[in-house]
Amino acid sequence: MPTPSTAAPASPSHGEAGSARPSAGGEGGAALEEPIVVEASGLCKCFKIYKNPSDRLAEWVTLGRRVRHRSFAAVDGVTFQLRKGRCLGVVGANGAGKSTLLKMLTGVLRPTEGSYRITGRVLSLLELSAGLDAEMSGRENVRSMAMLLNFPKEFAASRMSEIESFAELGEFFDRPVRLYSSGMRARLGFSMYACFRPDVFIVDEVLSVGDVFFRQKCATRMRQLLDEGMTMMFVSHDAQAVLNLCDEAILLQKGKLVFRGSPEEAIRRHHSSLSQPLKWAKRKPGEAAAAAEKARILSKEEKAILRSDVLGPRREHRHGTGEARIVACRVTNSRNVDSVATPLDGKLTFHVLIEADRRIERPSVGVQLYDRLNNLVFASATAQLRHKLPALEPGERVVVFLTLALSVKEGTYTFGLSLTEPGDGGDGQPLYHDCFDLLGPLEVSSPADGKRTFFGMARLPLSAHHAVIPTQHLEIRGPDANGA
Repeated sequence: MPTPSTAAPASPSHGEAGSARPSAGGEGGAALEEPIVVEASGLCKCFKIYKNPSDRLAEWVTLGRRVRHRSFAAVDGVTFQLRKGRCLGVVGANGAGKSTLLKMLTGVLRPTEGSYRITGRVLSLLELSAGLDAEMSGRENVRSMAMLLNFPKEFAASRMSEIESFAELGEFFDRPVRLYSSGMRARLGFSMYACFRPDVFIVDEVLSVGDVFFRQKCATRMRQLLDEGMTMMFVSHDAQAVLNLCDEAILLQKGKLVFRGSPEEAIRRHHSSLSQPLKWAKRKPGEAAAAAEKARILSKEEKAILRSDVLGPRREHRHGTGEARIVACRVTNSRNVDSVATPLDGKLTFHVLIEADRRIERPSVGVQLYDRLNNLVFASATAQLRHKLPALEPGERVVVFLTLALSVKEGTYTFGLSLTEPGDGGDGQPLYHDCFDLLGPLEVSSPADGKRTFFGMARLPLSAHHAVIPTQHLEIRGPDANGA
């Protein structure tokens, strides 16, 4: 439902899970950051859960002296900031607290604890047809909503033709909303709020309703609004929509903010959490894996990888089901010497040691490369390379060698590693068993001879050939009659 701007004092945030993607900056240094327009600090929302109505009555009659409820934290200590002109995705499973968080930010619900602050006019679209009067026409609903949101008297008239054109309702725009189909209500609701152009636009699952043409039109409109400098919070289960629209994302699990950073990483962590609960802290290897561990005699390659392991402290930040693991990783240059630095066009090889607790029929190991602004430069895996790895048996270890040519612009990069297998959900999403991010850094320097093979961010597969035209095929023309 739409709400006017709501503000509450908020103290500065004290750290967040994950790392936010930095603002883009020029080569000479970071660009000036836009002001913070949405800030939440320790937001909590608890609900009282009663077994039956009589317990509620008993607690009410005794003025709370007899506690008959249990407390449920729908949102638990969420802290984040959002800068002007950026789009923040909010992802998580059903019941993770996404809608509750948005309702607090728009004033529909009061926080149990914590505070928030929103600068400027905010409109929320938590349900596309919310706030529409069924007895009024579409045109009358636009006027009524503008008045309720305290816009100037002439505001609705100035936006009316734009809203009517975008909604594409034809003659139904002047008919009662009770005659509208659900798709027509959705068109009117989104058209109205999007054309009001608030400073902050909070949207919940707007791209999950209506026909495909309406969803495409909504997505295009949202991109236009972002290009115009609007700030947006976007909740959706549509991973592709989050990736296409959002600059960064937060992941909620059971009311807690567990990650903030790039949309790609948030989506990946979300899918891995849906596959199976994370269980790194209390992992108990299966009997076969435990027996293999006791009897293991390390090979020469294993010893080299374990001795030069680059995972280090990032082991505490891994995520995935934990049924299969990246044990260690070694990085070497073209001379097979341990190194995380290479000249431009040089190659680095990632020696990835993996194992499993259960049989993994089709494992896939991947590497991701990120630039200094945390933009994904490149990502691929053995599955995409059509390189079939052997099935992993419980307790068995396999070393996967991934050789990457660093044909990228000079600078500092980080990399990630992943161990997956095909998922069975039918949506094409893999099952994430173990993932690391923010490894490195990797350093790419200028070529030793100073000769570049390309210019720009990266070298693409460009080839060249030529053909010589024989002289006898050329038409030799003399001066024309005018002497030209």
